[in-house]
Amino acid sequence: MPPKRNPQTEEVEDIKKSLDFLSEEVTAIRVQQKQLLDLLEEMKILRLQNAEKDRRIAVLERRVDELEQYTHMNDVVITGLQIKPRTAGSLVSRRCAQWSIRRHPTSKAGG
Repeated sequence: MPPKRNPQTEEVEDIKKSLDFLSEEVTAIRVQQKQLLDLLEEMKILRLQNAEKDRRIAVLERRVDELEQYTHMNDVVITGLQIKPRTAGSLVSRRCAQWSIRRHPTSKAGG
């Protein structure tokens, strides 16, 4: 038969086991907390970089707009002229007719 334990000794051992367990849990929580703090710091840096890139994009978009305006500065605008919309089919048939006339100058296109 094993020796009898004193109830106080058992209670002290239980408290030691509980403290060891809690100590391990606190250590795990500290590790996770450090990881979270590192991730938060990285997220702050990424947000700053993102904001800087947004500002850079806005500057570049303004620059493109200015360059587009500059290229249109000397454009001629014609008003009051009626134009027929061209379709790909009409363009192809016109090209085929021109090719046919060049190939057979004496015959008429289309027949």
